[in-house]
Amino acid sequence: MKRKLLSILMITMLAAGTLFGCSDTDGKAKSKTGTEESKSDTVKTETDQPDEQQPDSAEQVEITVAYPSDDGAEQKLDTLIAEFNKSYPNIKVNYVIIPFSSWPDYITKLKTMVAGGTGPDVARLAVEGIQSFVADDLALAFDDFIAENQELMEELGVNDIHPNINAPFQIGGKTYGFAWDWNNIVMFMNKNVFAEKEVELPATSWNKDEFLQLAQTLTYEKDGEKVYGTVAPTDYFTVTAWLYNNNASVLNEEMTECTLNSPEAVEVIQFLHDLVYKYEVAPAPSAGLDTSNLFMNGQIAMLGNGRWSIASLANNNFEDYDIQALPALSTQQSSFGSGSFPVLSSTKHPYEAMLFSSWLSASTFSQETFLKTDSVPSRISVMEKILPTMLPENGMIWRESADVAKSIQAPAELTDVTAVFDKYMSLIFANEMSVEDGLNAAAEEINAILADS
Repeated sequence: MKRKLLSILMITMLAAGTLFGCSDTDGKAKSKTGTEESKSDTVKTETDQPDEQQPDSAEQVEITVAYPSDDGAEQKLDTLIAEFNKSYPNIKVNYVIIPFSSWPDYITKLKTMVAGGTGPDVARLAVEGIQSFVADDLALAFDDFIAENQELMEELGVNDIHPNINAPFQIGGKTYGFAWDWNNIVMFMNKNVFAEKEVELPATSWNKDEFLQLAQTLTYEKDGEKVYGTVAPTDYFTVTAWLYNNNASVLNEEMTECTLNSPEAVEVIQFLHDLVYKYEVAPAPSAGLDTSNLFMNGQIAMLGNGRWSIASLANNNFEDYDIQALPALSTQQSSFGSGSFPVLSSTKHPYEAMLFSSWLSASTFSQETFLKTDSVPSRISVMEKILPTMLPENGMIWRESADVAKSIQAPAELTDVTAVFDKYMSLIFANEMSVEDGLNAAAEEINAILADS
């Protein structure tokens, strides 16, 4: 742990200019508070808050939330903060937008801010980062806050959050925030391509052989261009979903040893590789391959993706699609990743930070307004309200899978683990290494990382 924190401090001076020498969208904190006067029956005061640590509601407190850059991030935060301030006008919320390319990169930038003394009070964080923040003592446990604010938890909707989806934020018997949203990988299917080849959409119980047969049927030439039946994923999140479906995983259950070179894992990666080079039903992975546009244009029939992608489909007025669970290999085990708003241990206002975090994660406004066409909401009632009313038709598969889905593996060393994973997946799918040799080399390097932590 000391070595990790020392490394963070060493890169602080190098990275500070990048983080803070840019425009608003490149890391500049912005102050946003609502201007409307709150109604007396919604404002929390000392007399109606069960927590004796609740400060005088007239006392102004200022906190900052960090959020990864995405389309509309500033507008989203402006709206959320304004709504929050209707009930809590004494809490001034600033935000800092951190440029986002991947979760490991975002986590590194966030830790650099903390090491430099400019860390936020609250941070948007996914399962990919919470273990690391807890291991480095950078996150506060919510347990006392929860115990002292039971009525507030019920009022905000925290108790409605699906316990399985929230489980990744419960570490070592303590709770480090509440899941706001989650995603898993399902198979998106272009109904136009299926109709053109006169084949039915698959049933939930489909298996690997049926998937391959469909992919072969849906691979053909049209107007001089190839239509591919599917896509072979190489990213950590999506590949994990396929591994789980074969009783395999990147790491063992304790996340202390790499199991990528197990026979079950090798079988999965070999099958994905064969989709490209043996069966020729998937395009060769490349940095410039825009699978989403190819899917909408009818050049890819089946695409493994998360619910985050439906916003892009809607923005492009594409509605001819549906979803299904990934095909079973030796089993059919859904995976997932969830996101929350942990409170950093450096905050000077833990009560206000945890209050804002809880409201962001669980409030009906936050869940229904911003997760309708985005990730899957974490609250059970919101899932059951939203999913049946909009595309895709089979959207309730997300609600059903929430009960049994298994979290992706995200050890404290995830940034280094995924770097090794990505390196060898690139070599394997560029045909520069065999599947077996690449996974053996990856396992050796990942085991060295885990042993050195």
